[in-house]
Amino acid sequence: MKLIAIPDLHIGKTFNVTYGDPAIWEARSLKLVKNILKREQPDKVVFLGDIFNTSSPSFHHIFKFMLEVKNYDVTVISGNHDIPKTKKKSVMDYLAKYVDVIFNNDMDEISPDIYAIAWCDTQSRFVAKLKATIEHTKGNIIFLHAAYNNWDNEMDNVVTDELIKMAKEKDIKLISGHEHVHNIKKDTLYHLGSISPMNIGELGPKYYWSSVDGLVKINHKVGKGLSNDIILTNEDPGPQGTKPVYVKAGAIKIETDLVMEKRELTIDILDDFVTKALSDGFDKEFIDEFIK
Repeated sequence: MKLIAIPDLHIGKTFNVTYGDPAIWEARSLKLVKNILKREQPDKVVFLGDIFNTSSPSFHHIFKFMLEVKNYDVTVISGNHDIPKTKKKSVMDYLAKYVDVIFNNDMDEISPDIYAIAWCDTQSRFVAKLKATIEHTKGNIIFLHAAYNNWDNEMDNVVTDELIKMAKEKDIKLISGHEHVHNIKKDTLYHLGSISPMNIGELGPKYYWSSVDGLVKINHKVGKGLSNDIILTNEDPGPQGTKPVYVKAGAIKIETDLVMEKRELTIDILDDFVTKALSDGFDKEFIDEFIK
């Protein structure tokens, strides 16, 4: 069985640009997902949390995500951005009707001897979940949405040095989302990075994980050079057509102060959305859930 794990997408995140069309940048995550799935043709896909940038995304963002994954066996780990800060329903409750979801504070066996742990409300709860899983699993992979082990507070799901040591002694790889910069700790804790850089501080390689090939580099084409599809830079290259260009604040000032508002679907194209959704195989109950 080929299983792949894909890191944070943050669908619905808006971006400021100095030049070009921000919608191209905003669509980047799902375009990369589509390319990865087409290339790999996996038997199972695990999303490592923060699928959406908020726990209550707009219906068309949910629709676009479901459209890309509907032909695959999908498990979604709840990340900190996917869960509400109060006790109310979130996007995970809706997704659970169509894909497997690991809910906030939960751990589950997603394939034989392969476990996944969702974002937990406290550090102590997260440590207890991960420690118990490491102690009892017979497998060598645990999927997480967790923080680097150089952070330590009650609200972050931190993989501590002790937990890394426990996993390493059993030759268990901890494959994690949450941190947007790729990093490997003691050949045990693997942060894949987000699916692509989302600001200039996140530039660099990003990866997804494959049960066949291990770490696979994502060709995200976000960087400082003009050959990239999205340019994040400290030096003003000037307009590049519709290509999104962000010049770090202070390097250049433009009339709009670099602020762009997200263009959401409007009610006048709602009928087109419903028609498209039905033609793509989504049932009426699913559509009604998000256009009430």
